[in-house]
Amino acid sequence: MTFDALATHAVRDELERRIAGGHIDDVRLIDERRVAFEVFGDGRLTLVFSMIPNDPRIYLTSNKVRRGTDTVTPFLLLLRKYVRGSRITAIGQPRLERVLVLRLATHPRTGTGDVALIAEATGRRTNLILVDEHESIMDALIRLPKSVNAVRPILPHLRYIPPPREPKLDPLDSALGLTLERAAHGAECTAWSLLVRLVDGMSPLAAREVIARAGGTTETTAVEVTRWDDVASALHALAAPIETGEWEPSIAFAGDDWRAFAPYKLQQFPDATVRTFQTMSEVVELTGTARSASAPRAISSAPRAMLKQPLVEAIDARLEQLRRKRGSLERSLASADRANELREAGEAILASVTAIEPGAASFEWNGRRIDLYPTLSPVQNAEAYFREYTSARDAKTIVPPLLDEVAAEIDHVAGLSVHVTLAERDDELKAVRGELTSLGLQLDHGKGATRARDQKRKQEAPKGAYRRDNVDGFEVLVGRSALGNETVTFKLADAGDVWFHTRGIPGAHVVLRTNGKPQPPERIEQVARLAAAQSAAREEPRVPVDYTFKRYVRRIPGALPGRVTYREESTVFVNPTATAGPTASSGRA
Repeated sequence: MTFDALATHAVRDELERRIAGGHIDDVRLIDERRVAFEVFGDGRLTLVFSMIPNDPRIYLTSNKVRRGTDTVTPFLLLLRKYVRGSRITAIGQPRLERVLVLRLATHPRTGTGDVALIAEATGRRTNLILVDEHESIMDALIRLPKSVNAVRPILPHLRYIPPPREPKLDPLDSALGLTLERAAHGAECTAWSLLVRLVDGMSPLAAREVIARAGGTTETTAVEVTRWDDVASALHALAAPIETGEWEPSIAFAGDDWRAFAPYKLQQFPDATVRTFQTMSEVVELTGTARSASAPRAISSAPRAMLKQPLVEAIDARLEQLRRKRGSLERSLASADRANELREAGEAILASVTAIEPGAASFEWNGRRIDLYPTLSPVQNAEAYFREYTSARDAKTIVPPLLDEVAAEIDHVAGLSVHVTLAERDDELKAVRGELTSLGLQLDHGKGATRARDQKRKQEAPKGAYRRDNVDGFEVLVGRSALGNETVTFKLADAGDVWFHTRGIPGAHVVLRTNGKPQPPERIEQVARLAAAQSAAREEPRVPVDYTFKRYVRRIPGALPGRVTYREESTVFVNPTATAGPTASSGRA
């Protein structure tokens, strides 16, 4: 992905020039991940939000973008109500963040306050969110419940919280060269990866460009750089258009295929043909419609991606079914609070049989209005209220266990989704596929998923369900599926081994085999980072990871494989991609 923070700045500047103050005349859903807005600003243009995970794109085009689906979603209905007919009052971007904010003055016919469209081009969590004037979420292109993103759920009525930021160095800081030189001492990494870790807004592409302009290569290590002032100067030059707006969008081509695009003239590909363009939107649109096999991605992963697709679609379909079921149960439980009110209404109708006029739609009782079905007699209306009362009363005892069961299955299926995404080998993917099949999900190449009867028989973990790693000479076991989690925790781990799992976030069970030896905080944090990297929060900068001795981990009786409770835990907050020393924790293990 090369739509990074600098590319976002370049697009923001272009939108500011061309559509600020313009009106949004129409909204179209191209597909489930792409939305188009017809804007009348600097002429009639189309603003496209392509919010595809790990390949987000935002751009303006003069081409007509046709609707690609007839699906009408709740999010689309909200966009039609609040965004269509609105005026763009401001276009903002948090400095060096991959977030774009369109402030909109809604049409007077809505009778509501102003709204904002927030595009988060943040890798796997890429999303388009509509918020009201009080920063409450109205809806999102992709809803993220707590079971999927425990750190930052995206759901209607929750308060919008911006993506978390790591404290990093500003690329335009005058003292940047000296700071980088100090950080490079003893750093065992490449120079460009040091920039990604320390400098705000640096994607891998931008960091490699900086090192190339300073005379290095992608293989140059941090300790091999002798003139960090040259690196700082290259950083200043790359980031200067944030202040000046003087971008130079370009695409690097290898033959007829493109290798990378950027809002600056690419210099890191000496064998490529680099072509510059007038606007960043041209670059983003062109590379999006002509995706190339030479784009930076592993060719060998393409067949595996095809194998993953039906699994992902089946999981998504099942999660949607479960969430609808949970919503129905929650509504039933909410009606339980009205049980006494329903009973009293039925009693009031029976007490007023002679006073109720035939065909009446309501009547007054002790200052309270009681609605009636005009086609039913008073006695039949009373019986209807008593039936509703019985259902509401029973819901208090029947619904809570069902809600717990649905919540547990949502967590379990969401965990399997993480394992599918992280599968690196065919045997790992086969292991997860087998578990999905045992749950009753029909994996028929994207035609959805249906639920068969639960199969709770004991299963053996197949090859690929877990893997063995090594940290500082100590063996580490990593679950690669739900059965793999069950196996590493309850069949392979000893009581004195240290068990890790992200707190409240789907992910792998990770076990550090200690051989009875105490573990230093550095090693605890290193394994915690591994656990965070094998979770749904692997792209978050600060992930809570619990760890405890395996003896304190227990199965949940009757639950699906890998479902556990634990105690005596400590928590460490880690960055899954960091390589620095440990952060604070209570260090009980």
